Amino acid sequence: LSESDPALDLPEDQRWAAGLYGKVRNHSTALREGICETLVILSVHGNNLFQGRLGIDVQGRVSSLVHSLLTPLTLDKLLSHDEDLPRYAEAAPDEFLKLLEEDLRQPQPAVLGLLKPVGSSSFASPTRAGLLWALECLAWKHLGRVSLILAQLSRTVINDNWTNKPMSSLEAVYRSSLPQTAAPLKGRIQALETLTQRFPDIGWQICIAQLDVGPGFGDYAYRPRWRSDASGAGYSVTWKEMNEFKRKTLALVLSWPRHNQKTLGDLVERLSGMPEEDQTRVWDLIDAWADSETDESAKAGLRERIRRFVFTRLGHRKNLKDAAKGRARVACAKLQPRDLIERHAWLFAQYWVEPSTDEIEDESFDYSKHDERIHKLRATAMREIWAERGIEGVTELLSRSNAPDTVGHFLGLNTTSANVRADFLRQCLCFAGELARKVDGCIYGFLMSVDDETRAATLAAVAQGIETDRVVRLFLCAPFRQDTWRLLDRYGKVIRDRYWLEVDPQIIRHSEAELIELIDRLLEAKRPRAAFHAVRLDWRQIETSRLKRLLFAVATMDGEPAGRYKLDAYQISEALNSLNERTGVSPAEMARLEFFFVEALDRSKHGIPNLEAQIAESPALFVQLLALAFNRIDDGQDPPEWRIKDPGRRAGLASVAYRLLDRIGCIPGTGEDGKINAEALLTWITEVRRLCAEHGRIEIGDEKIGQLLSKASAEEDDSWPCLPVCEAMERIASQHIGIGFNIGICNGRGAQWRDEGGGQERKLATKYRGWAKQRAFDYPYVSSVLGRVAADYDQQAGWWDTETRIEKRLRH
Repeated sequence: LSESDPALDLPEDQRWAAGLYGKVRNHSTALREGICETLVILSVHGNNLFQGRLGIDVQGRVSSLVHSLLTPLTLDKLLSHDEDLPRYAEAAPDEFLKLLEEDLRQPQPAVLGLLKPVGSSSFASPTRAGLLWALECLAWKHLGRVSLILAQLSRTVINDNWTNKPMSSLEAVYRSSLPQTAAPLKGRIQALETLTQRFPDIGWQICIAQLDVGPGFGDYAYRPRWRSDASGAGYSVTWKEMNEFKRKTLALVLSWPRHNQKTLGDLVERLSGMPEEDQTRVWDLIDAWADSETDESAKAGLRERIRRFVFTRLGHRKNLKDAAKGRARVACAKLQPRDLIERHAWLFAQYWVEPSTDEIEDESFDYSKHDERIHKLRATAMREIWAERGIEGVTELLSRSNAPDTVGHFLGLNTTSANVRADFLRQCLCFAGELARKVDGCIYGFLMSVDDETRAATLAAVAQGIETDRVVRLFLCAPFRQDTWRLLDRYGKVIRDRYWLEVDPQIIRHSEAELIELIDRLLEAKRPRAAFHAVRLDWRQIETSRLKRLLFAVATMDGEPAGRYKLDAYQISEALNSLNERTGVSPAEMARLEFFFVEALDRSKHGIPNLEAQIAESPALFVQLLALAFNRIDDGQDPPEWRIKDPGRRAGLASVAYRLLDRIGCIPGTGEDGKINAEALLTWITEVRRLCAEHGRIEIGDEKIGQLLSKASAEEDDSWPCLPVCEAMERIASQHIGIGFNIGICNGRGAQWRDEGGGQERKLATKYRGWAKQRAFDYPYVSSVLGRVAADYDQQAGWWDTETRIEKRLRH
């Protein structure tokens, strides 16, 4: 060890282990894992083997070594040891838990640094996995301590899509039907009571999860590999034990020290799983809370949760009894807010208001009548809000609404004075900040509620005398239609250009004249993706030259913000299908568009038929794709037209070319009847190989030819590949064509559902060996290629057999 090695700070008898560990981490994951496993085995069995005979406290030494490896506990150290944390925990449980408990008592615990959300990269993974597996490993025996650590970690919000979070591990430990701990029922109940006292917010979530009604599911937690802590536990419990644990959690939540809007709402949503006496207790708790609560917003929130659960389709499915519905009506009456906005906010919270159970139970229920009823309620509510609170009430309602244009629509229906309309819109244009987006939606709904003539007069009146920014904003909130654009023409080029640069086109049916104008205007503003987004319902109405221009612009212009107006593969396919059916569009133009969108067209309805046909006719185009995707193997230079100086564009085209070479499925020489002309195929291959040799790509060229030929069809007698492909391969007999043929077969297999062992691969080996025998006399080279494919599958079958045996050994 060097003098600067941290292992020199350890006692002499531990230096060898720490030093070896540090070196091994940098050289071999397998050896490192082996050393960690050895530490666990020494900790579990070492004292029995050595303490009585030699007086060596092996377990103590292992604990001391784990302590030395992890202290001082820093985020960098945790990250570098992430994969080994479960083994450290199993080797030295008490020491590992003490380190975490001490760290969590610090003002800025290092361990919380592992709880950052996972990035958006395809290869990103959670940094918290090793820590959570370690804690799950210890929860089998050390339930109380692990619960408190997981609860403290669960208070950190992790906004990503990965399920392995501290709360998920904690829920798995306490899941009534599948507890991932060896603690007996009494121990689990005691640990849960302690958890609810120390961390009531987390404890509530664990308790209420036990009362969920319906089919439950859960995952198995990490199990110790060498300790017997989880032996016989974690697989299932009896119905009696499960129900007893649920009963205890129900008692805990009903006797909660202090209920609020959230806890009472949680209980209401789980009423159907409770006995009737406990349902009554829930309603009693709600009545008592309603009598003492002064927060109107909280009361309105609970009232809405009761309404949605009891008086809508959801409650109807839960089969709540009349007694529960009666208590719910009483509770809703008590929770009725005195504040006007609180009282009516539920009508504008969403676009759709769920019908009540009374409506659903009516045999003559009619959705149109439900809509009429909600329309009347909304109109009446908006009339009251506007009359009593004016624009202040509207903006407060907007802050609670997820349907701002609905708010604007009903306000517009209740506003008949031209002056009032104009004044309201002027005030709306003054709002900025977080509320501005909802206010803009309200303006849109307001303008849509009036007829075209009134809208035009209102826009003209409001725009008069206000600054440019507000004029632009006003028209951005107006309907995306031609009558708006004609009004906009009155305000000069500056305002008009800003409008087309900033407008968010609405996806609605447009007239042919509107389609022409919006495509031209948005392309002029260099916003092809916005134009594509706006016309996606009207491909067949778009004139051919404009549709071609739009698609070429979408493929080649890149001036819009990343992530906005993302291109939809289905819509690209539909647009190309529409264009492909028209006269005035050459196969070359279609092939070029298919090349631009080759990634989006993968597995699409349209595909790349024109591009495949061009490649099948042009060996030079196939070789040019090879040149884009692969470098030369000699010192020569490609033609100037093949060289791309811009690194970004070169990398993008290389990616497209590589993907296209894998996607091509049309065998050159294939006629309209689907049959392959052997001479035409051989001529194409010969010319491709000549050009590849000329441009320093003969080996990769042969491999890609082989991959293409592996997509050949079978003969009528099911022998494979078809005879024209056999003829071409046999005439050339290139080693690298055979390699590419094998690669193409393996890649063409795709993703597979696996059975145990290599049975699937053995069946494939038998199939290819049979085809090799069929071709042995007429096409010996093809037969040898097929024989190598069969041998490869035999080898894979043996590998999978070995994997299965190893997994069974480890499991048992």
